[in-house]
Amino acid sequence: MKRSNKIIEVSGVKVIGKESAITKIGKYAGKSYWVLLVICETYPEIKEICVFDDCIGNAGEISAEKIMNDVEKSNYADKRYLFYVCQRIVYGGFKWDLVGWKELERK
Repeated sequence: MKRSNKIIEVSGVKVIGKESAITKIGKYAGKSYWVLLVICETYPEIKEICVFDDCIGNAGEISAEKIMNDVEKSNYADKRYLFYVCQRIVYGGFKWDLVGWKELERK
């Protein structure tokens, strides 16, 4: 899995759902992760963001433990975020991996 080192800020993110998944190939085969189904204001082409517990850093000033807890318990309803993501190259295209987030004020 080749991941870009460039962190992209994606603002106005609203999480509309989540799915659990398991990697099928590579050195991480069998590892479980979350896929957040999202609507993004600044990057409307981003529809899914993958959440691996070992990819989340300190971008956004919220701990990885809190983010994973919020994702697992779906504590993101009716909230908007600034997501920090990295692009990952996969067969047939690319995916986006969450590296941090910051909750935005309601409009």
